[in-house]
Amino acid sequence: MLIARTLAEAQVYPSLTIAADRTAPAVEPLPIVPGQNLTEGADAWTLATQAGDIAIPYVSEEAARTVGARFGLGVSHLVDAAQWAEVAATYARRALEADLACTGGPDQDRFGVELNWEFAAEAVGEALKFLPEGADVVPDEGVWSEVGRQSRARNPELVTRAKLIDDLEYYRGTLEDFRAFYGGTS
Repeated sequence: MLIARTLAEAQVYPSLTIAADRTAPAVEPLPIVPGQNLTEGADAWTLATQAGDIAIPYVSEEAARTVGARFGLGVSHLVDAAQWAEVAATYARRALEADLACTGGPDQDRFGVELNWEFAAEAVGEALKFLPEGADVVPDEGVWSEVGRQSRARNPELVTRAKLIDDLEYYRGTLEDFRAFYGGTS
């Protein structure tokens, strides 16, 4: 059975496997519905997805929540570095589209813009975890999925330290600017 560090990581994974030849995540994560697609076990939840069942250990989810690591502590064994970089870019595109459409009126979904920028930054942070100390690029063993290898082949800079740091700074900076302009949540 597949094992995710958090419920959020477990939701990202199926959209990556469905994506196969498209930019990931190809589909919005399915909502988690306890009793329907999420069951409780002795030590973990099991999330039933189109990509198969995914176990999420309670201890892993709790530790991640305690320190504010949405996708989990440590390096992912489910989603590789290139996939995380693609996930970040997808969330950033969603945030930018919504950000550009936002007029600041009361009917605007400012929270959704902020959340997508936050997810983009956090997904880049997940890709950065695959970089060894002092390395300029994620090693081959950090990009194991076929989708990840294809993404890296199309864009060799995808998982370089320089690009990931640049993306992280852009996503965080844009989020800060958005919040400053609209009086965001944090």
